[in-house]
Amino acid sequence: MRKKMTVMILPVGLRCNLACSYCYHSGDPKRASCSEQMSDEVLQKIIVDSSYLAESVDFLWHGGEPLLAGIEHFRKSLLLQKKTSFVGRVRNMIQTNGTLLNDYWCEFLSSNRFLVSTSIDGPEAINDANRISMNGKGSHKKVVDSIARWKQTGNKIGVVSLVTKDSVDYPKEVYKGIIASGASSCAFHFCSQNDDGSVAVLPKKEQVIEFFKSIFDLWFADDNPNFPIRNFKNILRAMFGGAPIECASRVGGCKGFIAISSGGDVYPCHRFVGRPKFCIGNINKKSLAEIYNDASGIYEKMCLIPSKCGQCHLIGVCGGGCAYERLVGGGSFQSVHPECECKKAICDYVKKNATANKR
Repeated sequence: MRKKMTVMILPVGLRCNLACSYCYHSGDPKRASCSEQMSDEVLQKIIVDSSYLAESVDFLWHGGEPLLAGIEHFRKSLLLQKKTSFVGRVRNMIQTNGTLLNDYWCEFLSSNRFLVSTSIDGPEAINDANRISMNGKGSHKKVVDSIARWKQTGNKIGVVSLVTKDSVDYPKEVYKGIIASGASSCAFHFCSQNDDGSVAVLPKKEQVIEFFKSIFDLWFADDNPNFPIRNFKNILRAMFGGAPIECASRVGGCKGFIAISSGGDVYPCHRFVGRPKFCIGNINKKSLAEIYNDASGIYEKMCLIPSKCGQCHLIGVCGGGCAYERLVGGGSFQSVHPECECKKAICDYVKKNATANKR
């Protein structure tokens, strides 16, 4: 039994009410077959089995758009959690696109102590270039309204922001737009190549480096401890002997995650859902602990990093990068991360400028 595990649950599989242009599941022919509503039987098996998988469990509700499962699904989950004996702490977290977060949802999630995160790419024009609904309309206004609604409950909300060709030349606008949205924290994600080879929204590496340098300068100048940016927090933690706070930046970080789709298929991470090659079992046939233990070889492969990375002075900061992105970008888990050059430049810039006497 592990000390801690993040169990990622996709209650409606890959089904979503948005059609973001950079979604790594978009255009996937298997998407429809992975988008049914999770049954009560599968939900119960996940909750009970998780108590034997780790002492402390973080249930991370993901998708697709998990709120499409409806409040009753989450009521059942909470009841099951109360009836199940866990050794340690249990937490519930949800990654939502924010468009469905109405007053009813906010009251329910807040009263049940859910940690909520959403996504926004900056001000309206930049966000709505890619984060659009099925009918082509932008999502920005709905998300900003939802952030305000959630914060009225007295809770913080983090956002994920994708760096694309539409945002990379506007760091100041992006930074100010995210601050204005009411977000409590931010994590910028590299916009990676999809596994179909599409790169339509990928910015150039030189642009990405300059973007992050500018974002860091703006954030450092603000000197606001109440608005952490995870990318920079990881680097600063490492500078003082700490460990990065996200899986993709830690060597072996993949081992702390397991993902279950709506039909009970199990994967090492939600990014592999719908890809049969990476299905490691089905919870209807084996226990979650058995599936995880049987897949130890796959996890080991995912956590293998190139020798070049192991010798790098920044390995404690980036951990070799996301295994999925190494696979898609280079053809194997042992490929160098496609944004290695960018990460090095960003880390070196932060280290140099964070210790400079600028005031």
